[in-house]
Amino acid sequence: MKHNCRNCRWALIGAIVWGTMVVQVRAAQTFGYTSQKPQLWETQGPSLEQQPGTNLYWHDPLLGNWEHCQMWPAEANGCPPTVYGRVDMLALFRNPKDKFAFASLGPVGPTALSTSDFRTEYAAGVRATIGLSLGTWYRVEALYFGSHDWSDEVVVRNLDANDQGGAGNLYSPFTAFGGNGGVVGLDYNNFVSLRGESELDNGELNIRRRVLMRPGYYETSFIVGGRYMEINEQFDYVSQSTTGGLGASSNFVGIDTRNRMIGFQAGLLSQFLVQPRCWIDFEMKGGIFQNRADLDRVYTVAPAQGGTVSYFGENQRDRTSFVGDLSLQANYQFAPWFTLYGGYNAIWVTGLALGPENFETDVTVLTQGPTLVNHGGQTVYHGLNVGFVLSW
Repeated sequence: MKHNCRNCRWALIGAIVWGTMVVQVRAAQTFGYTSQKPQLWETQGPSLEQQPGTNLYWHDPLLGNWEHCQMWPAEANGCPPTVYGRVDMLALFRNPKDKFAFASLGPVGPTALSTSDFRTEYAAGVRATIGLSLGTWYRVEALYFGSHDWSDEVVVRNLDANDQGGAGNLYSPFTAFGGNGGVVGLDYNNFVSLRGESELDNGELNIRRRVLMRPGYYETSFIVGGRYMEINEQFDYVSQSTTGGLGASSNFVGIDTRNRMIGFQAGLLSQFLVQPRCWIDFEMKGGIFQNRADLDRVYTVAPAQGGTVSYFGENQRDRTSFVGDLSLQANYQFAPWFTLYGGYNAIWVTGLALGPENFETDVTVLTQGPTLVNHGGQTVYHGLNVGFVLSW
């Protein structure tokens, strides 16, 4: 009896192995693994990708020839777009070149509060481009990006005993942080706060011209056009002290700066075909701009003895700024009219009137003038983007 059961078990195992082999052979024959002839599923992509359509690569990524676009229907050979639109979410990190201290712990002590304490992480904005082809050599493009807003507020408190018999040992930039001796009403603070806000908007109108190239794996074009950029900032400083009298004395400095830059720019776009429907764009552009830099400033002091006094000042200068722009994008055409892209961007701007750079540390100048705008600021914006192109 046991011998018969053992035979049945081996027979069952053999049947399973044989059946598995049959299924594998049938599957291989069905899906073409045993055939040298390419099967349909090996030669054709998804139905939406079987026609090249239109795109922003200067030649058809399937390496067709757009000069024959009028002779053959668009579904048989890719054609340059007549109108196209690009929209992407652009997240930028703001990184000003200079950092400034605004409070020290004790005379000439370690920095207790500075602009490096601001957290200006990525601010999301929108970038949109509308383009129109003017024949097979030229395109005109209108571009806007903006709605970027960075803001933060940082504070420091201190109740250490000071050499005036009070509580609070934070020194201010008005006295070089106590380097020239502490001053009651300016130093010996128990509270200092900083608040900063920055906004960015940009608009462009460019003409793009293709450089003569054979249809292939590399294309290039250059642009010339006009650009307008606006950078506005607000910076507030507040300090409070109870040393030297009853109640609290405070100092407030509010700064508003505006930069309105307009000028001409030029740039170059290089395109590298990775595979059909997929290419990489690397673009660099820059220009020298006329900058109308404005400064509005208010200094308000509230002594412990009572009464508040405010001093106002403003100034405007026309200066020169430089704007440089780099962009690296990867593109993939999912459908004849739809391309998805994403990449990284970096923008350099010089010759700016920024908030912290226009903080005046001389109380005499704050109260009696003159008010002069400092336009020597520099900042870098950089970050990721992702978006899509519609073309027809």
